[in-house]
Amino acid sequence: MVEWYNKALELAEIVDGRYPVRGTFVWMPYGLKIMRAMIREWDALFQKNGIEEVYFPLLVPIEYAQKNEEWFNGFKDNLYYVSSLREEENLILRSTGEPAMYPIFELWIKQGKLPIRIYQTVSSFRYEGRTTHTMIRDREITYWYEIHTVHKTREECEEEVERHTRMHDYLWREVLCVPPIEVRRPPFDVFPGAEYSIENFTILPDGRLLENGSVNNLGQAYAKKFGLEYVDEKGDRNYCWQVCTGNGARYIVAALLLHGDERGLVLPPRIAPIQVVIVPIYKKRNKDAVIEEARKTDLFLSKNGVKSCVDEREDATAGEKFYLWEIKGVPIRIEIGEEELKSKTLTIFRRDTKMESVVAKREMLRRVSSLLKEEIPNTLHKTADEFYKSKIKYSDEIGKAMKWIKNNGVAKVNWCEEKKCYDDLASLEQGIEPTGTLEDEHRMGHCIACGKKTPKLSLIGRTY
Repeated sequence: MVEWYNKALELAEIVDGRYPVRGTFVWMPYGLKIMRAMIREWDALFQKNGIEEVYFPLLVPIEYAQKNEEWFNGFKDNLYYVSSLREEENLILRSTGEPAMYPIFELWIKQGKLPIRIYQTVSSFRYEGRTTHTMIRDREITYWYEIHTVHKTREECEEEVERHTRMHDYLWREVLCVPPIEVRRPPFDVFPGAEYSIENFTILPDGRLLENGSVNNLGQAYAKKFGLEYVDEKGDRNYCWQVCTGNGARYIVAALLLHGDERGLVLPPRIAPIQVVIVPIYKKRNKDAVIEEARKTDLFLSKNGVKSCVDEREDATAGEKFYLWEIKGVPIRIEIGEEELKSKTLTIFRRDTKMESVVAKREMLRRVSSLLKEEIPNTLHKTADEFYKSKIKYSDEIGKAMKWIKNNGVAKVNWCEEKKCYDDLASLEQGIEPTGTLEDEHRMGHCIACGKKTPKLSLIGRTY
């Protein structure tokens, strides 16, 4: 999988991984357009839900980071410390937003700004060890969003958690065409200081689990450390309640790996920089007529909201053009040649199914719209769902579970949610980890570690 992934990133010109700092890379134009399309999706979604965009500095005073010892102890070995040759300042690079934001939140709350519901899309920096994978485990976690909210009551906080999990669900299903796997992490294995965390996981083609976004109910832990208090109508001081949520380029990892095939990428239409590529196929005698028709088709589609382009390159054959755009994962290819001109038709190729069909020119917009908005997303979602089902297998014995995991699968097991059982399962073999409790599925059975009767289920597998 890693070999396919790295080759696809290179051939499709998503990133250039040759930058000489481990765990960093250069976004190429095509890859950056994909990432920007994803950002536009979450921008629109968050702002529709009343969460406004801000930007906080990259440099964070270390005393801010040390206000919450639990956070600092959890991150201190992975922080980048900044030294200045001109003045004595103790700073770190942003690892997560809490230390930079919450001291400012204290000032905002004193000005009466509650609730606070903001987000930023930034890079975060963590010193990962020797093993790094582009967009999976980086030292510069690029294009990462963080939502941070502050509320007066526990009830408002819980409502916000629900809202954020719904937003994640929307991004997975509607934008990325991937069924979400949602788990509740055990309280002893959550974001530092959180009461609980709801996390999404992706199962990659090699059977490994990738944590892919989290919603964290911080309770009042950070409010108490940062002095986030408000005065109620009785004049009493009360600590606030908080939620933080984050994810980023790992969304793109899931889309590339779950939908891609032996020919390259297969992009979900909503994040595809080019949704339709038009390839004119001509000979010398009809070149001008074919290209003119291709340009007219492009203009018509563009005016109707479809992201389209014409491949007019003269130094590439039709076959070479097909090869390139299939690697790049463009959802639809339209071929226009002499036969199409005569019959007033278009040949439409679907990247997801690799199927061709001939469509009357007058039906083009209806057909393209149906493919981009319904048929291709539904097919991608169904294929990803079937892949997940092929990878997940219920096991009621540790031996069976381990055998399936070693066969590049993910074991679904009952567990009692106790820390000792979690630790026992996590120590079965290096790199294997329980995810936590599945949010939407229950099955009565016995904890695979201790034998206690429980309806709770977890997934166990190798992780990145």
